[in-house]
Amino acid sequence: MLDWSAVGNGWRNLYLLSSLVQALALGLFFAKRRLWVKRSRLGAFLAGAALTPLIQYLWTLLLALAWPQASKWVYIGVLPLIAAVYLLVTALGSIRRIVPLTLRAWAWLKRLLRMDRAALVSLCFTLAMAILLAPICIRAATDANVAQADAGEYMALGLRYCEDRDLGALLDKDDATGHFRGNSHFPSLELYMAYGLMHTSDTYGYPYDKPMITGLGLLVFYLLSAFSALLIQVTRGKKRWILLGLLLFNLVPNYVFSLFGAARDSWRCLAILAAAVALCELRPQGDWKRYLGKLALMTGLCFTVMSTHVVSFVVLPFLVVAWVLLCWLEALYRREGSAGRTLLRSAGLALGGAAGTLAAYAGNIWCYLQWGQFSPWRLMTTYTDAPWYQLYLQGEYKLEETTTHLNFWKDRYDIVMAYATPIGLWGLRLAVFGLAAALVVLIVRRLRIRREVRSLLGDDRKNGPVAVFVRDTEMQLARAERVRAVLAASLFTLFTLVPMSGLLDTHLYSFSGSFLTLQRYTLQWFMLACVTIAAVLAAAEAEWPQVLGWVKHAGGRTIAALRGRWPGAGLWARRVPALLGALLCVLAFAQGTSESGYANSFYRYGRPMLTDESTAQDTGFLQRYTLLLKLNDLVPQDEKILVTRPGYQYALHAKGYVLTSNPIVPLMNLPLSQVGDALRQMNVAAICTEPDFWDERYYALSTLSEYLNSLPDKQIIDDGTMRVYLLDESLIGKLTAGAETPEAAGTV
Repeated sequence: MLDWSAVGNGWRNLYLLSSLVQALALGLFFAKRRLWVKRSRLGAFLAGAALTPLIQYLWTLLLALAWPQASKWVYIGVLPLIAAVYLLVTALGSIRRIVPLTLRAWAWLKRLLRMDRAALVSLCFTLAMAILLAPICIRAATDANVAQADAGEYMALGLRYCEDRDLGALLDKDDATGHFRGNSHFPSLELYMAYGLMHTSDTYGYPYDKPMITGLGLLVFYLLSAFSALLIQVTRGKKRWILLGLLLFNLVPNYVFSLFGAARDSWRCLAILAAAVALCELRPQGDWKRYLGKLALMTGLCFTVMSTHVVSFVVLPFLVVAWVLLCWLEALYRREGSAGRTLLRSAGLALGGAAGTLAAYAGNIWCYLQWGQFSPWRLMTTYTDAPWYQLYLQGEYKLEETTTHLNFWKDRYDIVMAYATPIGLWGLRLAVFGLAAALVVLIVRRLRIRREVRSLLGDDRKNGPVAVFVRDTEMQLARAERVRAVLAASLFTLFTLVPMSGLLDTHLYSFSGSFLTLQRYTLQWFMLACVTIAAVLAAAEAEWPQVLGWVKHAGGRTIAALRGRWPGAGLWARRVPALLGALLCVLAFAQGTSESGYANSFYRYGRPMLTDESTAQDTGFLQRYTLLLKLNDLVPQDEKILVTRPGYQYALHAKGYVLTSNPIVPLMNLPLSQVGDALRQMNVAAICTEPDFWDERYYALSTLSEYLNSLPDKQIIDDGTMRVYLLDESLIGKLTAGAETPEAAGTV
């Protein structure tokens, strides 16, 4: 006999094997063709591997539209089968070339491991950080605590799809019954969770949901793959700056909270980083067939990114606008006479991206047509002057933050600093510096070429039109690549900052106020800031020899005298970028592991999770939701369970009704004498909440709170983490009968 844990682990291992095969296949496919990261096969491999969960979501969406009732083996078997066949065919096709391929792989590995002393110092600190962070990431991939907070609601939506295979139900917001709402954007994360939930023997949901839990935890590894691919791309493979970027990732603020409580943030940031990788080297040139292919890529890419989260609606369009400017500025830099045509062609691709964005935003548009509101967060539309309502607006609606309009130039330090991490501030500084430097180089190059052309033409222009072809040297071509990389990193970072600057603020809603207060919505900004820091420093290192040459020429006798007095001055001057890179890596490591002061790091806030027993696999989930798991089995389908948080929905298998949704919310506005009759008329069996959530927040000011706290003690079940008010007296005694938990009871 196998207990549920062994069964769940078995299916989890199958899911891990399936995802590994898919990631290898996608990475190999991208690496062979150098897709998205042309200068590095490793970068292309990481970019392809990072797309694995997004491909799994798109596959589930395709089935949800075309064949929702397909067998679960179709859902979970087709992708790994295709991946395995591709890997097998590629391996068989390479047998005859195994010797040269082995030699090339060995040469590539030697180039990868060739480092100077400063780079080795950076590598040591990066490996040390990886060793420190790996257990935290592994704990995240095995911990059922991700089923809490808003992730619990998304899990319940994924569970709902697995049970009824109805895509429309994920967009449902049934105000007539007060049932918890679906999300008013395409339910991408929910379908990705459904893909994981399909990896079960016969029963969906807890406790057989280890594949889904693991899938959510794996998002951090996919995110790191996309982040690393972007670093490789914009630094042009410069090892010391790639290592610095990886260390800076540890200083991204508030990511630990998102990792364990708001899985959608990792999901959204993964898609945005993948889009940045794709856009960095996407150019609008090519014949009409290639152009149509790029148009389809842009449309599909924007659809996928937009569908990950409604917040992307105020980030993705600016990312695409930054790409259009990038293409135009690069064309101006190369001075090939096609800047205007490039601008028009890139704008055409951007329109395809807009179509994909609006298609993914269709859920929000549908919600607006249904209920006259766009936002998926605004559950409650019944306004009242009841005493609890003002606290609700301040706490849940975050009225002060969402209506506070910031002056960017006045509050820029608070906006980009966020919890005293240096990433935002230096990311902004270097993004501005990098953009300004690239524009100066562009202007100087255009003036120089114009002067050269005029000197070559001389008086020949009198004899009719003359074409002059200026061939760039290898050094100039390399500089053009650096200019594009710096422009890409700087523009993406600065344009991602736009929603935080107050530009989009209206009298109804302040994006700047909410982005400042809810730092987890700004994670993509800090990640791109890390990339910009690495990109600008990598470009500066490449330009350093030319800077030294200019100083030597301009300094004349002074520099010659200095070199005479200090023969090693030239050697140390050439080493400045390497020493700076090593120093910054040491500082990033020290800042990332500091235990006092204003340090903010992934490691510092993630380390306690390794010693907290509640984060070990299912421990925390059971401690918090054991009452709800048992209640779910006891309450008949014709009775309601009211909940104060949508996050309880997963433990209740999506049976809950949110207390602040219409028409449930009028219940809290009734006179005390009418509350009991209203609850009986609604056929409510139980009300579930957390003690502190009920006692210390706005619910305590309602007449409903007064009524519930007047119930007999036997009808109030409180285990310290959850409180259940039993209104159906037939449930009294059943909820606390025995101490048996699903862990002890479940056998197969």
